[in-house]
Amino acid sequence: MPDGQQVHTSLMARDWWWPWWISSLIDIGILVLAVIVFVRANRRRVRQIATVIGIGAIVAAGLAPVVMQGKDSSSPMRMQTENTMTTTTP
Repeated sequence: MPDGQQVHTSLMARDWWWPWWISSLIDIGILVLAVIVFVRANRRRVRQIATVIGIGAIVAAGLAPVVMQGKDSSSPMRMQTENTMTTTTP
């Protein structure tokens, strides 16, 4: 991989992160859409799928503050960008 592309990927991984509450807002939006589909749908299968998606959104919104918590509680956790694999040569 060329050095320029590796630097670009590292910058994207570091900068494309948001606080937990934004993730929770997205999940709440998905939950609202799932509820609307559930209420409007007549077919049983569609209602079942909307229920599963709604439950997943509730779980994701509830776990976001725990999973996305950084070392400093007021700052978002950053993705790790450095190489975590080390190799030794004899």
